[in-house]
Amino acid sequence: MKHLVAIFIAAIFYACTTSKAGDASEGDVSESARLSYVEPTSVEVGTVKALKTGFQLELVSNGRLEAQRKAVVPFRVQEQINAVHVTEGERVVAGQVLGSVDAFTYQKRLDEANNRYLQSVIDLEDRLLGFGYQLKDSTKIPENIMSMARIRSGYNASAIAVEEARRNLGHTSILAPVSGVVTNLEARIHNPSNAFQEFCEILDLSTMHLVFHLLETEMLGVQTGQQVELTPFAMPTESFTGKVTSINPAVDDKGMVRITATVPNPGHRLMDGMNARVLLKNAVPNSLVIPKEAVLYRQNRQVVFIYENGKAIWKYVKTGHENSTHVTITEGLEEGMEVIVENNLNLAHESNVTRR
Repeated sequence: MKHLVAIFIAAIFYACTTSKAGDASEGDVSESARLSYVEPTSVEVGTVKALKTGFQLELVSNGRLEAQRKAVVPFRVQEQINAVHVTEGERVVAGQVLGSVDAFTYQKRLDEANNRYLQSVIDLEDRLLGFGYQLKDSTKIPENIMSMARIRSGYNASAIAVEEARRNLGHTSILAPVSGVVTNLEARIHNPSNAFQEFCEILDLSTMHLVFHLLETEMLGVQTGQQVELTPFAMPTESFTGKVTSINPAVDDKGMVRITATVPNPGHRLMDGMNARVLLKNAVPNSLVIPKEAVLYRQNRQVVFIYENGKAIWKYVKTGHENSTHVTITEGLEEGMEVIVENNLNLAHESNVTRR
């Protein structure tokens, strides 16, 4: 009997011990779960509103800059070059003396022409006297008689010869035909002028012509007066603005149309012959526009995340026109929706997000 009582007491003690151990184990598991629980993280994003506005459609091309005015300065008479007064890059004004050739031969020819002219005047007076007139009464002489006397005396020919000789003598001094900058200077002193094709060229760099080409399929909406933006390859961080001044009304054999724009050039920083990237903008009205950064590709489809009540909502979209910074949306979004444009690469549908 005592043995049974001892066994019963031991069983009760074991049961109580096991119960306490079980309670302690459950408490540890609950505390561990509490400590390991992490609140869902929220991604900080940047947003912009999708708006209907005029979209700047951009046509991109490459062009070449040319001086608006370019004057070739030739040698109009041939002789030994005895002076060159300018250097390449020097700015000159119209009428300025650039250089000269030896004038002795042309001065001699003018003197000879003057002598022949004086002789012809004497011969003319003699012939008029034969008709009973004097040269000083030329206003009273009949026109037919005066014309015949001039021809037979050689007066007309000698007067023309004097004018030509005087003109040639004037060309021994080489003058700038326009104001601008000297370029391609060929002339060298103490050399015959016929050894060179030209004396130099003068470029008027105050305004530049930008010549570029567009495909005939891109010409819709392009018109004179339209703004054009160019970035010279030599100055990739700078841009200049001009206006379209002419459109060639013919398509070449490559399907291209030549367009010319005028670009102001303060400080003459743009140079003749420079190559440039050309951006021609054409407004498309009433377009739903968002930044390009908002458009992602998931499952080979275009996707945009919008912000809605603290969640990133996945929207399939279709895009239309695009330029260097924005795209138009033709399907999938509505005006006023907040489009996520920053920190959107790793988002999933209904991710927790907060706006900046």
